[in-house]
Amino acid sequence: MEKKTKLILFLLLFFFLLRVGVVIIAGQKASDFTGDDCVSYNGFATAILQNSDWLINPDFIGDYRPPVYPVFIAIIYAIFGMNNFLAVYIFQAIISTLTCFYIYQFAKKIFNDKVALLSLIWSGLYISYLLYASMLLRETLIIFFVIVFFYYLYLFLTDETKKTKNFYLTVIFYSLLIHTDPRYLFYLPFFIIFFIGYQQAWQGIKRYSIFLVITLLLIVPWAIRNYIAYDGIVIINTRGIDLREKTGRNHKMAVYKSGVLNFGIINSTENKGYPSEEERKLIKAGLNPNNRSEGELIAIRNDVYPASTYLGRKAYMAIELWKPFDFTRSYRPFPDARYNRIWSIKHNLSSIISYGILLPFMILGIYALVKKKDRVWYFLTLPLVVHTLLHMLEHGRNRYRMPVDFFIIILGCYGMIMAYDLIRSRK
Repeated sequence: MEKKTKLILFLLLFFFLLRVGVVIIAGQKASDFTGDDCVSYNGFATAILQNSDWLINPDFIGDYRPPVYPVFIAIIYAIFGMNNFLAVYIFQAIISTLTCFYIYQFAKKIFNDKVALLSLIWSGLYISYLLYASMLLRETLIIFFVIVFFYYLYLFLTDETKKTKNFYLTVIFYSLLIHTDPRYLFYLPFFIIFFIGYQQAWQGIKRYSIFLVITLLLIVPWAIRNYIAYDGIVIINTRGIDLREKTGRNHKMAVYKSGVLNFGIINSTENKGYPSEEERKLIKAGLNPNNRSEGELIAIRNDVYPASTYLGRKAYMAIELWKPFDFTRSYRPFPDARYNRIWSIKHNLSSIISYGILLPFMILGIYALVKKKDRVWYFLTLPLVVHTLLHMLEHGRNRYRMPVDFFIIILGCYGMIMAYDLIRSRK
């Protein structure tokens, strides 16, 4: 066995054991579940194992979730026992380690061994990857499916060997991805840029068309289940494309957003706790009638308001998605207007060290690739642009950027190696 291979295997084993350690020390317990995410995934998985009619009767906790992650949990529960969260986290630790391996393979395929090794080390120690492996959340699975999908897509477009195999792996992993998080259907029309960019136009259009048709066919089985269960057209899950006229999410959102989706000023909010102008005056006079936190009192005294224009809301979402730290107090945009507290010191430090440091080197790496006219630059950056656009249109949050962080890791590590080589050559 080569020395390099031994090093890679040693690092992968170390990163796996590191994840197991995090799981044992900090793995979520049922008492730690906050919000409805963990509860709903667990409820769906439980229904699969206990409700014989769950396929046709979606009256259970978490019925609105996409199916892949609950099925993943259910399989583990079937083997290791109900509510065996530790077993789920151990399997997520394995998947997270495989994610690091694919990042290494991807960086090696695109760049060289030095960039690949640094990308492996960076992803192995990436704090978000470590933490999400120890939570009953779908992030670890989504991150894995995204990296593996783009890896096999790149192989299909650039490597003439095993082309059929790489194509089917690309389609399969994309189908698994959208059945884990249907928001990634938003990417579908943009993929044609890759197919045309790496092949002759007609051949690219032809292959993209086949990819599109197979993807849509793979959506059909679960759509049929949803039609039987919900008595209407529901693509993937009810939080996605729900075309039922009177009960569907689209109908509810249309009613909720009437008068809200405009390009002007919005003075209404769904948040009943949002401070009225009368309360703001009382707070500025030194009172605190609703016992608000000191941070929110400071924001009110400084006349901090939520973003109210269309462009202001979209800019807010983009910043929320990409920001490496948060030291300022703010309200979410209208019509939500919830008060956001600043990140903790621990959160700020972990984000800056693992993610923020990469950003300037990522920009340097992109600049170098564009200057060299290496078309891989748009393969690595277009997903970042599409991902940002998706969450500007919908909902931007730091956590939602994680699935595409591996692009930032690879580009950032490339920029670091390039900067190091440049400094060394000048010396």
